[in-house]
Amino acid sequence: MRILFLVCILWINTIFADTDIDAINKIINHSELSKSNYSLYIKNISKQNKIYSYNEQKGFNPASLMKLVTTYAGLQFLGPHYQWKTEVLYTGTIKNKHLYGDLIIKGYGDPTLTYADLSEIIEKVQLGSIQYIHGNIIIDESFFGELQNQDFIDDKKYRAYNVNPKSFLVNKNTINFSFSINSEKINIQTFPDVKTLKVINYLKVTNQGCNEWKDNLGYEVETKSNVTKIQFNGSFDKACENKDIDLSIISPNQLSKVLIETLWKLHGGIIDGEFKNTYQNITDTHKLYEHQSKPLSLVVRDINKYSQNLIARNLLLTILVENHGNPISENEAGRFTKEFLIREKVRLDSIEMVNGAGLSRNTKVNTEDLSLLLEKAYNSLYMPEFISSLSNMGIDGTLKNRGKNLSVAKHAYFKTGSIQNVSAIAGYIFDKNNDVKVFVFIANDPKASESSKIQDELIEWSYLN
Repeated sequence: MRILFLVCILWINTIFADTDIDAINKIINHSELSKSNYSLYIKNISKQNKIYSYNEQKGFNPASLMKLVTTYAGLQFLGPHYQWKTEVLYTGTIKNKHLYGDLIIKGYGDPTLTYADLSEIIEKVQLGSIQYIHGNIIIDESFFGELQNQDFIDDKKYRAYNVNPKSFLVNKNTINFSFSINSEKINIQTFPDVKTLKVINYLKVTNQGCNEWKDNLGYEVETKSNVTKIQFNGSFDKACENKDIDLSIISPNQLSKVLIETLWKLHGGIIDGEFKNTYQNITDTHKLYEHQSKPLSLVVRDINKYSQNLIARNLLLTILVENHGNPISENEAGRFTKEFLIREKVRLDSIEMVNGAGLSRNTKVNTEDLSLLLEKAYNSLYMPEFISSLSNMGIDGTLKNRGKNLSVAKHAYFKTGSIQNVSAIAGYIFDKNNDVKVFVFIANDPKASESSKIQDELIEWSYLN
């Protein structure tokens, strides 16, 4: 009798499993994706029951889903309270607010340092110690050392997502361009104000809708004798009303120099010497001031909710430097992170990590490994910080306007990823039965960008069943 009972239970479970598979296959069959070009993994981690998997051991380009690996490793290795610092040091002597020596600004990889932060640093240094520098201002970038820039992910080299990592950057090395229309005239404002930047406005007003407005801008950039000229010669539509875009059109060293010089003089200071950059650690210095970033527990939200590439890339490098010293490349940082996760019993055999943002055509991982990472993160000490860094579906981040009318809205936390021919989503579903499911979908296909509807249907099904 007992044997018969067990057989019945197994039979019932098989029926439900087959029903689940049929339902999921029915949704997927609506897609025009090639069968070999996508992967799906769904698991109920409350019940430790794998619901569905397809191509789960095949490596795919995950695009920004790689940030899940970076942020998980960052929280585990550095801790949620970790803060990047920026130091102001000096050599020589100070007398009556005159520095007879060099002022040194040492960057420790803070990817969140803003123009306002830099202004505060300079103001406090001047109020406390120095106004007149009888020497040079030196930017010390020895924390990361001299990094080899990676190739851009696309031909839009001036876009903010393509900025390469450095030990010292201000405003992610971007200028914000704000566009508005007033009396049929397009106005362009820039922030911060850079004296070596010249903006030429040949934009035309259109009345055809605001889709793809960034691509319609059309701009050319030219730098001569440290003066950068950007000429806008495309169009801006009335329906756009007010829009802004961050562009990295000035070299990092030049932008840092201009901003520091401007702020130093704005706060009443004088500089006799020159601006220099070095990748060698400067010794025999004295500390004047230290600025600290927000804690990592908050910074990972910027990385995952808003897919901030530069922050993710600097975080990956920071993980390595804090353990081994100066990295040689982002590839080395990726290899170290993989080895670290293996030591933490998170096996990511499939991973090929080119940088911390997933901003590469050569990045690879499979959905099974990503699912195991998500499950490990859910059971980790820093689970609250990790999950809260993901976009809440229909509420915020990259999913703010997605799935608002679905039952799963507010009940799922995801990281999204997309580059040309890649569309991916991964995270947690807190389903209607109070179970927690991990969900990973990756498509590498010419029609990948059209798969978001299928993704939403699969997520909704996972919530309801």
